[in-house]
Amino acid sequence: MNSSEAKEILLLYRPGTADASDPQVAEALALARQDAELGRWFEQHCEFQQSMRAGFRQIEVPALLKRSLLNQAPAQPVLSILQPWWRRPVWLTAAAAAALLLLGLGLVWLGPRRPNQLANFESRVLSEAQREYAMDIVTNDMRQVRRYMARRGAPADYELTPGLSRLQLTGGGRLIWRSNPVSMVCFDRGDKRMVFLFVMKRSALADPPPETPQLAKVRQMLTASWSHGDNTYVLAGPEEADFVQKYL
Repeated sequence: MNSSEAKEILLLYRPGTADASDPQVAEALALARQDAELGRWFEQHCEFQQSMRAGFRQIEVPALLKRSLLNQAPAQPVLSILQPWWRRPVWLTAAAAAALLLLGLGLVWLGPRRPNQLANFESRVLSEAQREYAMDIVTNDMRQVRRYMARRGAPADYELTPGLSRLQLTGGGRLIWRSNPVSMVCFDRGDKRMVFLFVMKRSALADPPPETPQLAKVRQMLTASWSHGDNTYVLAGPEEADFVQKYL
């Protein structure tokens, strides 16, 4: 589990509840204690949760609410005429506003657990390639790989870097990330260790990288990410001192 995955899990963590007994939450909490940046983020998250909880506790239940609800139990069906909001009792308007506030906060708290951001994309595709690595097509012919991707709706118009053009192509596969097709192109760097190129439409990301490659370490692999034209590229391989010179 990395920092981004831990954040996704801890976003739904509620201080003072039994959430900490969940194995995934426990693992994320342990990482937050080790990672200083993640720990600071988690501390702010808990403070926000606690302040919102305290704020809700301060909302007073309207004095007439219980009596009104008890009185609204007619023996026979009645025709209810809706009044304009400006003619309704003040307490009812306040209760409706509180309900809308709760609904809005619920949408925030229970929002997507898989944000459409580059860090998440890198982590997910690398995790899938490492854990369940299997090429859909095995070939050293790039034209066949491109045709395979095109038939399955994945990007086939990708451009290779000069470094990748010098490597031996071994094949590729089609992955899916948040309903978006991803082209995975696999190269043999010469020692039976693979170098992966992942290509996806740039528009699928909320924060696509710039055209200048950005280096990062993801899941014990070194990555370079960049965007060009309509596509976003993520190149991943074993960590090497001359990674940029060899593959870009």
